[in-house]
Amino acid sequence: METTTELGTRDRLLQAARKVFAQAGLQNATVREICTLAGANVAAVSYYYGSKEKLYIAVLEDYLEEAERRHPRDLGITELSTPEERLRAYLRAFLLQTLGDGDPITERLGKLLTQEFVEPTQYFGVLFERHCRAKHDLLLDIVRKMLPGMDELGVARCASSIIGQCVLFDFAKEAMSRMSPDLTLKASNIDSITDFILDFSLGGMARLRASQPGQGKA
Repeated sequence: METTTELGTRDRLLQAARKVFAQAGLQNATVREICTLAGANVAAVSYYYGSKEKLYIAVLEDYLEEAERRHPRDLGITELSTPEERLRAYLRAFLLQTLGDGDPITERLGKLLTQEFVEPTQYFGVLFERHCRAKHDLLLDIVRKMLPGMDELGVARCASSIIGQCVLFDFAKEAMSRMSPDLTLKASNIDSITDFILDFSLGGMARLRASQPGQGKA
């Protein structure tokens, strides 16, 4: 069991690493800089986290856990909620997590996480299984209930399409802001963008339902 001092050192290393990784990234960050900022011995990273790379993953995990605490994807959902209500809550939380809290360090960590999805390191699998798998399974469950009888490939394609609409506001936000400032994700338009993605997705799934055998044509 870790002592209060050990827990304090571990937390200081994590907070220092947030700043250093946010500024320098994984490759350019140094253990010495992290330990100096944390007021810890240079061997502390190895002792508490195992390596610089594992500390980096711990920082991204902390970022994901905090985002989920602030904006859970099932906020306001009950056993009586419809699949449409569940999907709207999921979309809104996803976009709020993408928007972030306005802190430059948090925003930079978000970019590093995005980079993991685009150019994954050897540790991406750990992040995905611990923090993304369950969220994706939740979306798959919502889509299945909207498309009864749809095969798993079709369900997965729909879920991927929905996610694609959301991540565009992160991956392509600079290009979108140049195309039209109104396309830029902001706190003031979270709800309108959420509702647009919801309506667009519901329309697509309605078309798919209508094309199912025995359902008639749209």
